[in-house]
Amino acid sequence: MNKGLLTLNIILAVAVAVLFYLFFSNKVNIGSAGQKKGSTDSAASKIFRVAYFDMDSIEANFSLFKDMQKEVSKKEDSMQTVLNSARMALQSKYKKYQEQGATMTEAQVKNASEDLKQMDMDIKNNEANLNQSFQNFYMNKQQEVISQIKKYCLEFNKDGKYSFIISNEPGLVYYKDTTYNITTELLKGLNALYDKQKKN
Repeated sequence: MNKGLLTLNIILAVAVAVLFYLFFSNKVNIGSAGQKKGSTDSAASKIFRVAYFDMDSIEANFSLFKDMQKEVSKKEDSMQTVLNSARMALQSKYKKYQEQGATMTEAQVKNASEDLKQMDMDIKNNEANLNQSFQNFYMNKQQEVISQIKKYCLEFNKDGKYSFIISNEPGLVYYKDTTYNITTELLKGLNALYDKQKKN
């Protein structure tokens, strides 16, 4: 799960870096174009603030994330139960054929071998389909959490106090001013919003 979120946050970090570059190179271009000192540009004069939240804390304390983990775990357990049942049926049939081996004709041995091969192939195909279905389910659930966080960030920053709100991942940010750590407030708001949605 963390790999998917880490990848997304690396992409966001690159996007932030590009925006930083564009923002500051735009200011240089405006200055070199001979803009009058008295003129004001609301975008350029706006104080640039970047807030951050700790994703580890969100994952540990956001109710939607916890519920998602339970659903994912339940889905994975269900998938393993189906596969284990099929494997046990294969082993049982193999054992049965072994017990009958001495009395079986050559044609029966050949049919038994084909039967076991087909069962094994069916299990492998079923496993591949179940894994694909699980991955799709997992990605959809993960996207649901990310979408909820993004949606609430818009509400959280409706006063326009921050230019960016980014996720702080281990190894991604090397310095941060804790003044702009909004994890506690963001988490409180996210859980309140999710509780309201569950009640509705």
